[in-house]
Amino acid sequence: MTQLILSNSDIGTHACNVTKQAEEAIPTKYLLGKFGTQKTDIALCGVSDLPIGIITDEATAPTSEGSKEIVNVALLGSPNTLQAVASTAVMAGAIVVPAGNGKVKPLPTPTANDQTYTMMGIALTSATVDGQLIEFMSCVPQQHVVKGS
Repeated sequence: MTQLILSNSDIGTHACNVTKQAEEAIPTKYLLGKFGTQKTDIALCGVSDLPIGIITDEATAPTSEGSKEIVNVALLGSPNTLQAVASTAVMAGAIVVPAGNGKVKPLPTPTANDQTYTMMGIALTSATVDGQLIEFMSCVPQQHVVKGS
């Protein structure tokens, strides 16, 4: 087995992007990623996961540890605007949070119970349906509690 060394996966400073290995299939560009099981891996972000950035590449599912594809991850909180795949309609100006399967959604309205979401930015453009891209101004991910009504 050949050892893979990623050029910017270790401690250091990085200019808004890092390189990671796709732990699973990344079916489309601009999906939200979280840390994988290894420090060099990235996986699709779920609703309650802590996101780290937008995966700007596609990848096939690995068949073995050595077959993981290399992808670029644009870090949340960087000074650049980012694009993401919406899971539902998103209005410009909405706070965006993880929606599952690497997609994003607007911060939900209050329900009967308190709900905790990870805020990751503000939408600059709108999407009307599942699968459309939005542009958003990102921030360092922060937990946000929506108080129950």
